[in-house]
Amino acid sequence: MTEVRIRELDGMAEFRQAEGLQREVWGRGDTPDPADLMMVIQAEGGLVAGAFLANRLVGYVFGFPTRDPAVQHSHRLAVAPDMRGRGLGADLKWYQRKWCLARGISQVRWTFDPARITNARLNLNRLGGRSSTYLVDYYGEMGGINSGLPSDRLLVDWRLDDPLVEQRFNGEYPVTLPEEMLLVPTLRSGKNRELEDVSDQLGELLELRHKLQDAFLRGYYLFAVMDGNFALVRERKP
Repeated sequence: MTEVRIRELDGMAEFRQAEGLQREVWGRGDTPDPADLMMVIQAEGGLVAGAFLANRLVGYVFGFPTRDPAVQHSHRLAVAPDMRGRGLGADLKWYQRKWCLARGISQVRWTFDPARITNARLNLNRLGGRSSTYLVDYYGEMGGINSGLPSDRLLVDWRLDDPLVEQRFNGEYPVTLPEEMLLVPTLRSGKNRELEDVSDQLGELLELRHKLQDAFLRGYYLFAVMDGNFALVRERKP
């Protein structure tokens, strides 16, 4: 089988592939980031990297600089539907980590939908990210696969030089758990966008929103998904 290679995008034809991949992944009604905008952001210090199978773009990650030179905001991560289950999402994020560290960037932030547990497991369990910020209806009304419910998001803080993140990179998963954990059930139904009646999902989301916001106010942060629950621990004071 042809090897998948990860590298920065080069030339407008590849940026247009990234624009097309967004439409494939996020669906009709979602507004993709334009190819020319991604190209310019890359030229000004951002990252647009892709996973290529021969000449086909099968995944990509897009991040841009913030007001803090040590922090990058990661705006998009996508893997083609027929290429999922191969660890490409994690591979793209590890490429992003290496790229950032080489340029003096020690922290990457991004948002994810708290209803999408597969994404939560990647961001928290696999990568070693953490979250203590809940953003209510952050993007407003959205289309595509994000239609139908408020666009609530959790903000991930990925500290690239954290020893825990290095352990995750090396495939090490410590079995010792914190003594005091708070468990918050994830959405039972997940996000089934094909359901016409989303009232049950909305009720679950609002309950989850309340519980996570309350936990964050009490000094907890989210660090993992365990047995159908979000696992949180309290921030240690110096």
